[in-house]
Amino acid sequence: MNTLLLSCLKATELIEKDSFFPLSAFEKTQLFLHTKVCDACRTYQKQSKMIDDAIIKSLNEEVEAETITNIGDDDALIEMIQKKINS
Repeated sequence: MNTLLLSCLKATELIEKDSFFPLSAFEKTQLFLHTKVCDACRTYQKQSKMIDDAIIKSLNEEVEAETITNIGDDDALIEMIQKKINS
């Protein structure tokens, strides 16, 4: 099999690898070419990104909620809100 052409199994492995580690230029090219011709893997890639984004958002909200509940000082809470607004 041509080294540029990926199986769907290898493409999904690269999609998941890309979530945690940078892909090499060659891997990016392989994945790009595969997802251009494979609807199933392109859909999998989009869904994987949506799931990753939802998890990150949920974790961020959890950390923010924990931070707010641990603040007993109103001034510290106001300062935290002002920092968020300014960033």
